[in-house]
Amino acid sequence: MDLYNRLSTYLKNRYGERVQRLPINAGFTCPNKTGEKGKGGCIYCDSTGSGFAAFSSQTSIENQVKNMISRYQSKANKFIVYFQSNTNTYAPAKVLKIRYEKALIDDRIVALDVSTRPDCISNETIEVLKEFKDNLDVFVELGVESTNPNTLKFMNRGHTLAEVIDATNRLKKANVEIILHYIIDFPTDTIEDVVEMAKISSVLRVNGVKLHSLYIVENTKLGEMYKLGEFVPLTLKDFVDRSIIFLEYLDPNVVIHRLVADPPKEGTLHGNWGLSKIQILNIIEAEMKKRNSYQGKLFDYLK
Repeated sequence: MDLYNRLSTYLKNRYGERVQRLPINAGFTCPNKTGEKGKGGCIYCDSTGSGFAAFSSQTSIENQVKNMISRYQSKANKFIVYFQSNTNTYAPAKVLKIRYEKALIDDRIVALDVSTRPDCISNETIEVLKEFKDNLDVFVELGVESTNPNTLKFMNRGHTLAEVIDATNRLKKANVEIILHYIIDFPTDTIEDVVEMAKISSVLRVNGVKLHSLYIVENTKLGEMYKLGEFVPLTLKDFVDRSIIFLEYLDPNVVIHRLVADPPKEGTLHGNWGLSKIQILNIIEAEMKKRNSYQGKLFDYLK
């Protein structure tokens, strides 16, 4: 038995071969930056809106996709266009449709993956997403980050857990794949909060989850707090323990889209404790084997 439900295995079983995700910057912004929800964004968010792996929005969407396919086509023959930077449903429905369509320039693209906030899922947006399901799969990634209301407030997220639940339930009716995104080592969260993240994900019966450790970067409020000694990150051991306990309480059917990610290459004050993504992943998996741990080991709370 595998330790957890890996995305690579899931995609290969679904599409018959390896599939590569292509990060796209479509020039969206965020209601937490424009003043609609708040100003300055989340306290940890940098100017790229978590899209540091993508091209600048000055490059057309079509050219971003072409360049990304050229980069990865020696490794994969099927692709997912991944609208990553900022809030990729934060625009009128007609604008969303145009920008999504611009990315679908190659027959080898099998899915549209849209990263967004749970408070930016209007019924009109859902109708747009449903239109694309006629020709390809649609994934929606909702940034949750924490299920603790006090942590959400401290992060300056500008949304509540209720909005996560509401968006998830409405998206489920549209039959799109739903992935919830968490930062599991925010120091204001406890290990009990991490267990609750896993339980809520399971109860909502989402399709997938994404985890990663907290990054602290320059030119953010959190970065200034860190430099002043007002904010102390958790240890690598804390992150490993939290990753494992999250997996143990998570429904084994939920796909793990990511356990660890690489921080930005520039401007990072704290990220991954100086280790690479694969090094941390190896540590987590080795510790799981040592503990005889696996995804769903403690999944006994749903009737």
